[in-house]
Amino acid sequence: MLRSSSTVSSKLQLLLDISVIEGLLFLLAYQKGIVDFKLYYYPATVTPILMWFIYSNAGIYRRFSSNINRSLNVLWAWTKVVSMMVVLAFIAKISSVFSREIVILWFVIGAITQISVHIGINYLSNKYLSKSKEKVPSVLVGNSELGNYLVEHINNNPWTLHKIVGVICDEETGNDWHVKGLPKLGTIDELRDLVEKYHIRRVYFALPLKTSHQVREMQLTLLDLNIDIIWAPDIFGLHMISPSVKEVAGVPLYYLSESPIVEGARFSKMLFDKLVTLIAIIVFSPFIVGAAIAIKISSPGPLFFRQERHGLDGKIFEILKFRSMHLHHEKAGQVTQAKANDARVFAVGSFIRKTSIDELPQLFNVLKGDMSLVGPRPHAKAHNEYYTGKISSYMSRHRILPGMTGLAQVNGCRGETDTLEKMEKRVEYDLTYINNWSIWMDIRIMIKTVYTLFSKNAY
Repeated sequence: MLRSSSTVSSKLQLLLDISVIEGLLFLLAYQKGIVDFKLYYYPATVTPILMWFIYSNAGIYRRFSSNINRSLNVLWAWTKVVSMMVVLAFIAKISSVFSREIVILWFVIGAITQISVHIGINYLSNKYLSKSKEKVPSVLVGNSELGNYLVEHINNNPWTLHKIVGVICDEETGNDWHVKGLPKLGTIDELRDLVEKYHIRRVYFALPLKTSHQVREMQLTLLDLNIDIIWAPDIFGLHMISPSVKEVAGVPLYYLSESPIVEGARFSKMLFDKLVTLIAIIVFSPFIVGAAIAIKISSPGPLFFRQERHGLDGKIFEILKFRSMHLHHEKAGQVTQAKANDARVFAVGSFIRKTSIDELPQLFNVLKGDMSLVGPRPHAKAHNEYYTGKISSYMSRHRILPGMTGLAQVNGCRGETDTLEKMEKRVEYDLTYINNWSIWMDIRIMIKTVYTLFSKNAY
């Protein structure tokens, strides 16, 4: 739920990755017969800095659910490091002094070696932890959904020896019992006695924010027992955007609403967007030119439909689409969504809408930086004004760049939103995307978009 700071193990893993890459670079240079290693002091100096910056922000050292996810994450981060090295070498006009064979081998073998090392360390760590039979008993104070969440993730985590054995709370058991699979050990008044009775070494307080004074009192009763005391404020009831915990001058700060795409992550998404967009413009140029000609022949009027929409942090930008409707007038502040068999749509316009060719000009919005390839779809300003007061956290969709496609669109939320429920579902998907964003999520959404282009929901 909350992102933690770097651990000692992650720093050691980073040092190991850097050592492997540095050693491989000079080994390849040696095998190539290069005597003057000074030529490669530049990449050997810059690479560790880039790896530290990119790997840390890419979440390389988090625990992954599978070796496939781990491998893909390492491959993408390493690709960014090498790409930046190449770009910097070109800018400095020193790229010609390096062997292209060495650079290619360094990239390929470096990726394979790093992935192998990560998988190997993960395997050995799991092997070691599985042999550790001693489990450290912990207890949960508070019968809540947050408590159940903690129990599921702590007790099923092979990386920790602390296991929650029971719950201490004042609530009666029954239908309101949230923490599944654990017994109630007693009441809060019996806390100290229960900790001693069950030889508890760690206490988790999963209580609402309003009980902070009670947490303080309970902490004081346990201090002389020399046990771990942890408070997880129950903030599940809040509408959070990319929640995290950070520290300033030793003070923990709970970020309840923050853009998930900052610093290295923002650079990664920007680089990915620009590269893929340039390729897409080249690939789809015949469709772009063909659509432009067909529109001009079919209907008098401008080639593009331009409309002001909200972008990153609510800033206004002008979105581009191929015009698919006959020119018509609407009242100020009114935007009528297209419907099935809409009389305003001309023949060519109907085709380009169903195939999403009308969206291709937005590639230039992406190049300009107003949009991303993947993100919450930008709505008309009139729609935003209408739904803001009706759907909780509606405008939180704008904490990241809007996208040409998004998680909502590939899950069926495409086309007219003629009911409040449809828009609520779309917003739910948008917030899920914001809270779980990754480059690989973008890639999966883009691949899935191909299969939804001919959806019956588009007209």
